[in-house]
Amino acid sequence: MAPPPPELNEDIIAEILLWLPPDEPAHLVRASLVCKPWRRILSGRAFLRSYRRFHQTPPLLGFFNDMISTSFVPITAAAAFPFSQLAFNSLPWCVLDSHHSHVLLLHRFTYDLLVWDPITGEQEELRNRDPTKLFESAIVLCAAAGCDHCDCHGGPFIVVCVSTDTRDDSVHGCVYSSQDGAWGDFVCVHLDVEVDYFRDHVNSRSGAHVGDAVYFVLTLVAGDRILKYDLGTHCLSTVELPELVSNKNVVLMSAEDGLLGLASTRGTNLYLWSRMVNGEGVAGWVQRRLIDLQMVLPVTIPIDKVKVVGFAEGVNVIFVGTNAGTFTINLKLDSTRKVSGAIYNLVVPFISFYTPGFS
Repeated sequence: MAPPPPELNEDIIAEILLWLPPDEPAHLVRASLVCKPWRRILSGRAFLRSYRRFHQTPPLLGFFNDMISTSFVPITAAAAFPFSQLAFNSLPWCVLDSHHSHVLLLHRFTYDLLVWDPITGEQEELRNRDPTKLFESAIVLCAAAGCDHCDCHGGPFIVVCVSTDTRDDSVHGCVYSSQDGAWGDFVCVHLDVEVDYFRDHVNSRSGAHVGDAVYFVLTLVAGDRILKYDLGTHCLSTVELPELVSNKNVVLMSAEDGLLGLASTRGTNLYLWSRMVNGEGVAGWVQRRLIDLQMVLPVTIPIDKVKVVGFAEGVNVIFVGTNAGTFTINLKLDSTRKVSGAIYNLVVPFISFYTPGFS
């Protein structure tokens, strides 16, 4: 009888398990059920650090929808992670934003904020800064210096809030720092138009992080714009939208070259824009790409009512809604996928590593 093959030591097993793809957490969950030694490896902090360092880019796990009762829609195996529903009564809360493994929620009645890490379950509630200045949009970001955003769990964060103010025809902004445990001072930019109380506002869930600034879509009767909050100088300014681009059908994003970009649709076409500076130092919008969605989406019926509904930063994935459902377009891989039969006005993508036994 031939002798049994030698057993693999834990170091070799860990090296093999590193190759399991992060965009399908179910593989890691199943591997953790093989035996106790494997689960011990997969749930160890050393493996978690190696796994994130090896794969570098956190995967897109799913998105939060914009329904009255907010829920999480997974695009991987639903049983692989434990937060397919919010860990608390979601009815008073709506999701505003998600960046760097954090989710930002707004209380519908008190206008308080909640920063939530769905992987660890950690939560921090932020009281409304000033009831006289109810913010209209906000974004949450990791605040750790030099962070590569592969493992932002438990780390410091900031929340940038913005809103219009009809009293002085301006837009106000304010930043909360978890390190200071307090809100900073308000800053503002005065607009050259009269702000309409009923129709002018900063679009909710429109925040995008590009370089050292965050951007929001600003709806104005006098002409739509983009609002910029510089994180270094804490100054607000505005940027014009490209001609013929409607604020009702646009999503801000980071372009492939690290510049401010946006995605918009007209008919069944998806347009990708970048804001570039020409040789004379003048900034302007340049159309970089046009995609005929009727040709690339996996549908067998004519599509209409096409709308850009979200963008997943870091993985270059655009969400579009059509009469046939909601789809993702991976700009890096040139691939498309249907992720829901429902139609949403806006979605908030969630990107994070998830491994068994995370704590």
